[in-house]
Amino acid sequence: MKREILAIAIGRAWGKGKKDVTFLNRFKTLDEAFSNVIESEKVDISECEDVANEAKEKSIIVLDFWSESYPSLLKEIINPPVVLFVKGAWKKYKLPIAIVGTRHPSGYGEQITKLLSTELGRLGFTIVSGMARGIDSIAHKYAILSKTHTVAVLGSGVDVVYPPENRKLYESICENGVIISEYEPQTPPYAFNFPSRNRIISGLSLATVVTEAGIRSGSLITAHHAIEQNRMLFSVPGEIFSKRSQGTNKIISEGACILTGLEDILLRFYPDLKRVQETTAEEKRLLGDKEELVLRSMEGETYFDELVGKTGMEAKELSEILTDLELSGVVKRSGGNIFIKT
Repeated sequence: MKREILAIAIGRAWGKGKKDVTFLNRFKTLDEAFSNVIESEKVDISECEDVANEAKEKSIIVLDFWSESYPSLLKEIINPPVVLFVKGAWKKYKLPIAIVGTRHPSGYGEQITKLLSTELGRLGFTIVSGMARGIDSIAHKYAILSKTHTVAVLGSGVDVVYPPENRKLYESICENGVIISEYEPQTPPYAFNFPSRNRIISGLSLATVVTEAGIRSGSLITAHHAIEQNRMLFSVPGEIFSKRSQGTNKIISEGACILTGLEDILLRFYPDLKRVQETTAEEKRLLGDKEELVLRSMEGETYFDELVGKTGMEAKELSEILTDLELSGVVKRSGGNIFIKT
């Protein structure tokens, strides 16, 4: 318990980016760091003890910068959190990649997020995001469905579910990954916490993907942190007339890697990594009549509007079927709304 108390004390004195990584690396151990907290930065140890006891009661792990379990990628950024509060099965996750975006996605944004989170999950990537409404929640959900691990970084205490409608998702993440925050338990989701939180999302990740974002989306803050941290940044292009895509298109013009398919990540970031998909007979899914109709209606590269006309389906229904076919590897997207059989 002593280590947790000292970690919380140092977090109060030096946390939230008050000290940069060069300063933190001066000290080899937590005890050495604590002994260098200057008098003006001293905190009430009894309060820190109360927080440590609360964390223990709530099964919250307290990780400090000098712990062997502290994420190594976070130690590379300029302003790492001094202390992390973790809820769930903490371990060193493989191939962490962040997927972030708007809280109000279009059908297009939802589809591409589902596809990337599912396929990257199947390949063993860990999906990192912020558990916000919209793109973040979709990324976590489909990571869990693909049976990979997922990490949610909160702008509140790890015991505070925000948004409140994500209670079930929160519980699923705790079972299939971890909830992380630099904020102490019971900290409310203050608006000013989230920009600082975003540096941890990108800092935990080898790469960041923005699937859909308006010009004022908070996910662009995560994108800029990724660039500052010298991490790979990918952005999915969208329609030039769509306000939901103004942010993603802008960061592409500023140098983000354009992302039009899963291969863009694998080939650019992991040139030696080959995609292998072994599908057993049990995993093969029989296609329904409507799916067969969609496939029969496709000749080479086929526009979405063409398929609406050929199949006679409503756009929403066709969109859902195409997403399922994409996730099954039967169809792939070629550009914005163009589809082709694989």
